[in-house]
Amino acid sequence: MAGSGDHSSRSSRFGFWRWFLLGGKGRGWRKFADRWLLLHLAVGWALAFLVPAGLSSAATTVLLPLVGILIGLSFAWAGNAQALLQTEEIEQLAEYRQGGFEEYVYTYQTAILIILSSVVLWGVAALGIFDLSCPWACPSSIYFSTKVFLYGFSSITIRECWHVVLGAQMMLLMRRRIRRGPRDGA
Repeated sequence: MAGSGDHSSRSSRFGFWRWFLLGGKGRGWRKFADRWLLLHLAVGWALAFLVPAGLSSAATTVLLPLVGILIGLSFAWAGNAQALLQTEEIEQLAEYRQGGFEEYVYTYQTAILIILSSVVLWGVAALGIFDLSCPWACPSSIYFSTKVFLYGFSSITIRECWHVVLGAQMMLLMRRRIRRGPRDGA
């Protein structure tokens, strides 16, 4: 009996990571490997090229406060989404989704993971770690690439924050539509 309880808690504990790392097309990390990735890289490259400030200065001046706002916004909407996920209508809707109910839950969890990762990365940048000289002869392209990555990741973070809002709104609209049921002329 203890073994079956251990298995269910183990599978739920690793369910997200299995979905995130090994999920099929359009799931987990693969949802970021789409045509929008080129836009995020372009935004990262443009900002790395145009912003004269170092990463530490940029992090403390603008980006950490901005990420704080995005966290508040996303967590508020994620709370709304969590309440919607607990409704009977959304559970019915999830039966028709290929990934099922877990797909909705893990998608929101991925958004929160991206936002928290962005906070950590910009926190490290604010500490000046990325502005330190390399102990070996590093080409300047490594620092530029780091800037591209951080600014590009920030672009992905903003997209995920927006998707949290959109996802919650779509679930709200779907819940209403399911609750109202089929109507004549609708």
